[in-house]
Amino acid sequence: MNRRLSLYAALVVITGIAINFSSNTGNPTPAVFSNSVIPGTPAIVRNELSVTSTWFCAGTSAAGKSENGTYGGEIVISNPLESPVSGLLTLLTSEQDPITQVINVDPRSQLVIDINSLVSAPYASAYVELNDSAASVEQRALHPAGAAVSPCSNRTSDQWYFADGFSAESSDLRLILTNPYMSPAIVNIEVATEGGLRTPTNLEGYVVPSQSIRVLNIPESGFRDEELLAISVVATAGRIVAAKDQHYLGAGRLGHVLTLGSPSTSDQWWFADGEKGAGISETYMIFNPTDQDVTADVVILGIDPTVASIQPTTLTIPAHEVVPFDVSAIVGLLDGPHGGVVSGQSGARLVVERILTKPAGSSVATTAVLGAQRGFQSTRWSVPTSTTIAIEDVLTILNTSPNDGVVTIYSVGPGGEEPVPGLSDIPIAANGLISIDLVDPLSFGRALEVESDQLILVERRLERTPTLRGRSGSLAFPEMM
Repeated sequence: MNRRLSLYAALVVITGIAINFSSNTGNPTPAVFSNSVIPGTPAIVRNELSVTSTWFCAGTSAAGKSENGTYGGEIVISNPLESPVSGLLTLLTSEQDPITQVINVDPRSQLVIDINSLVSAPYASAYVELNDSAASVEQRALHPAGAAVSPCSNRTSDQWYFADGFSAESSDLRLILTNPYMSPAIVNIEVATEGGLRTPTNLEGYVVPSQSIRVLNIPESGFRDEELLAISVVATAGRIVAAKDQHYLGAGRLGHVLTLGSPSTSDQWWFADGEKGAGISETYMIFNPTDQDVTADVVILGIDPTVASIQPTTLTIPAHEVVPFDVSAIVGLLDGPHGGVVSGQSGARLVVERILTKPAGSSVATTAVLGAQRGFQSTRWSVPTSTTIAIEDVLTILNTSPNDGVVTIYSVGPGGEEPVPGLSDIPIAANGLISIDLVDPLSFGRALEVESDQLILVERRLERTPTLRGRSGSLAFPEMM
């Protein structure tokens, strides 16, 4: 079968979704980069006001080959249009002057840029300026413990949040701070642990020089052997991009994650790819970086209400604390896939990541995915990086609307968009969940488009490396018209 369907209605319908775009009612002023959307979930914005686009990537190790394997990264630029897309790639490091390269992406194709071939530095970060907002950019970080795909950000921000960090059993956690601007940025970094909120003096007033990156080793900054660790990065001068490079080495977690933080808080966080089963651990890390205690509801979606009746779980999240929520402990939740949403009551704003550890051969593999914020559900999603071989359950799609719908998967190639055989007009129930197998060659090594007549959420499960078992999780790109 090319698809596995869970056509179930959810018990609770979350409403009030609103899409927010930035606006400028004052006099126009020169800008270095495009202003496509407010900071939030990375998205492709297609409208008459967004002609160009700038994408800011997370940054990655560029150390190259070692006795353990290869450390490096790739920038993947996808052009779904009938015409070429051109632009400028800029690479930043802590050791070299910025490196720029003119880029051209042929119609309906992808351009993959090897970061290691262009820089000589332990870490590098990139931003990409393009002449069309329909194109997208994401980063693929290469690591001996598994590759990690991360959509690049539409915007810089003066605040970044990480609901989950982990340094237990010598697990490695580093923050990658990128300043693409011509003026230095100054940030304060607060770390919430089980023992309380701390701001070490070496993380206060931290300077990120102009057009460069800085990499902070969090365990070496005084946070060793922490299983609960949330981070706020707030700039007092300038705007930056912040990402985490996480290598899990024990205490129930194994694998590699490299992903952007959240450039803003939100009152809703949506997830499609949850699962309960033997050997599976799923935890929502719910972080409240504000000064007030808040109350949040956890709602499970995509399950069969005739089999299980799941009521929302209400939690109190104290100010400046992170609360782990064990999804598998929900009363009445049966084994199998599910989605979910965490909502702050009365508009309370939070940051939520899902940590999912699953069996992988004789070991386990852990992924960390930042949820999609309110307003970033869409009827169309772009999947620039999918799979090069036949794999089951590559895409997980959650219907976030209260109406039944259909979903079609398109492959983007020289001839335009073509429906993948067997993946047209797939039924999806109101607040239901479906998993998509990609087994037809038309879907291999190409960008994909996921289209529905309802608002949906799309997550990916990608192979870590050709030799490592387990998957790496990430959101696809919602397209905002």
